[in-house]
Amino acid sequence: MALRFHRLWFLLGGLLLAGCRTAAPPPTPPPPDLRERLMAAVARWQGTPHRWGGLDHRGIDCSGLVLRVYQEAFGLTLPRTTEAQAQLGRPVPRQAWQAGDLVFFRFNRKERHVGIYLGDGRFVHASSSQGVTISTLNDPYWHRHYWMARRILPPETAPLYAPSPKPTIGW
Repeated sequence: MALRFHRLWFLLGGLLLAGCRTAAPPPTPPPPDLRERLMAAVARWQGTPHRWGGLDHRGIDCSGLVLRVYQEAFGLTLPRTTEAQAQLGRPVPRQAWQAGDLVFFRFNRKERHVGIYLGDGRFVHASSSQGVTISTLNDPYWHRHYWMARRILPPETAPLYAPSPKPTIGW
């Protein structure tokens, strides 16, 4: 009788606990040093004019900006093109975006654009008309062309990366 009672109690307890779990836990926010390094690198590039194929302060394109910010902030060399960057990391749903995630846009079958999510619905990118600027994802234009987001730096490993003293260009 006691064994049956314990089994019944165990079964009811398991069902009760299973019923309480309704949603995944919220994402862990990125470490403060990750966001600080990201924002410092972004500040150095803000206002730089757009130039197709550019990789310096005389002019830079969207994938070049992502490459250079990741080099400066995290010491990582990413691929040079938007298409290659879109293959990195893992997909991230909108509700789980974190500072440092890459956000991608698709304008037609061939044209792609990439930026870096900063938090609070904002992202930095190299706009062909404004140069390196911060835009909001709530803008109807960006909302309409949004394609996907990908996470390259998981929060649990981000503090392990340190900025490299001399970034190298990854062709």
